[in-house]
Amino acid sequence: MAQQPDEAVVVGVDGSEKDGRAVDWAAEEAAATGCGLHVLHCFPLQAEGLGVGPEIDVDELGTDTVERCRARARERHPQLEVTSEILLEDPAVALVRAPHHASAVVVGGRGLGRISGRLLGSVSQKVAARAHGVVVVVRDTEAVPDGPVVVGVDPGHTDLRVVEFGFTQASRLAVGVRLVHARHVRGDGLGDPRLRRALSAAAEQQAMALAELAEDWAVRYPEVAVDVREVARHPVEALTAESADASLLVVGSRGRSTLAGLCLGSVAHGVLHECPVVAVVRVR
Repeated sequence: MAQQPDEAVVVGVDGSEKDGRAVDWAAEEAAATGCGLHVLHCFPLQAEGLGVGPEIDVDELGTDTVERCRARARERHPQLEVTSEILLEDPAVALVRAPHHASAVVVGGRGLGRISGRLLGSVSQKVAARAHGVVVVVRDTEAVPDGPVVVGVDPGHTDLRVVEFGFTQASRLAVGVRLVHARHVRGDGLGDPRLRRALSAAAEQQAMALAELAEDWAVRYPEVAVDVREVARHPVEALTAESADASLLVVGSRGRSTLAGLCLGSVAHGVLHECPVVAVVRVR
């Protein structure tokens, strides 16, 4: 077992069926970027009050799980450098810490409904909410391999790291990028013509900013076809619908540092329970 190498792609595993898709995605990313793959397996025994006696060998407990994941990654990428680590620690805590030295952290997520998923407080949800850097949540629903990379944007307010990650992934996968701007328009109070004019002017400015954003990144990545969608729906609904045929959905999140933040229903947390593969890019 080895400590996490710098800039590796870290995949968190727990021995369940959802490990498979997460390991596949992480291995593909590590091989494509030339980074190593680090398999991280945690036992939260102390956190659950079970205690650990000297007769328990933690490495021995997790060896089978880790070796299965290593073998799966190397089956597709024989030259990939794969390290592993087994910790006696809460998985969410370890995975939140991992991005400080990783290029990305990948975790599996079960296909739970939106409400039940939030109440359960899954590891994937906690990591996506708190971790810095890029967290990719791979659910047990298969994505469209040759589908576009969908990037949720808000013209004038989108962190460029979110867009850059989306275009980098699209270039690597040889697919297009779909920039989606969702405008959640409220219907109350629009009888006043001044409000209608103000909303119309704001929408026109956002459309211009979105077009400029698309043109700018099309120049940077000429090999990537760019599609622009403006949708008058709630952002979670819009991104879920627009990513139905996508290989990856990329969103930015400012995150929250408290458990209460997990219950507030941000766009990032909303799409985590709806879309097969979501990359959450933490922004300031």
